[in-house]
Amino acid sequence: MTDLKEPGLRERKRVATRHAIERAALDLSLDKGYENVTIDEIAESADVSPRTFFNYFPSKEAAVVGHGPHGPDPDEIEAFLSASADQPILDGIRNLLATVIDSKSDEQTRAAHELQEQRMLLMLRHPQLFRLRMETMEELTGKMIELVSRRLVVLDPALGADPAELRERARLVVFVSFAGLRNAWASWVDAGGKGRLAECVQRSFEQLHQLSSQVNV
Repeated sequence: MTDLKEPGLRERKRVATRHAIERAALDLSLDKGYENVTIDEIAESADVSPRTFFNYFPSKEAAVVGHGPHGPDPDEIEAFLSASADQPILDGIRNLLATVIDSKSDEQTRAAHELQEQRMLLMLRHPQLFRLRMETMEELTGKMIELVSRRLVVLDPALGADPAELRERARLVVFVSFAGLRNAWASWVDAGGKGRLAECVQRSFEQLHQLSSQVNV
């Protein structure tokens, strides 16, 4: 696994500003009601100007829903696609996801978790926000399906002749991987946010391997 790279000062400030805006939008929406909150109020609560708000989010809805998760960087993508044929594809995806997670500091991970708890509470009150949140996940899902499709063709060139079969198999691999990631997140939360989330990802994918090897599962 790659070493953790601490983000620079400018990046930490950028992340802190984005989190402050998201937190203000969520706090105000939970307190006053989502429909009653304005962008000016969010900016004032986050101690930024409305102009700064729009540098980070195009709308109130976007601030409440938050950014979708970022995908892996080009170097990690290349490592995934060019790995030896004997590397199980789930191991490659695990490495991709663990690297994305490990790019965050512990403080950033906990802050993101706190925002997510508030976001889920608000989405229970306003189901239309859940749809918007899922749309932010669609971009990452699509990217992962494309990457897995490319990797599957490397492992089995015959799949390239059947695009429908290739996409269906890639989609299944991605959905199983996301289930492993979700389980890792739940385990990390159950442990009170102690330890590294990437280590939970490692254990979760080891469990996936164990399950897949049991014929009767």
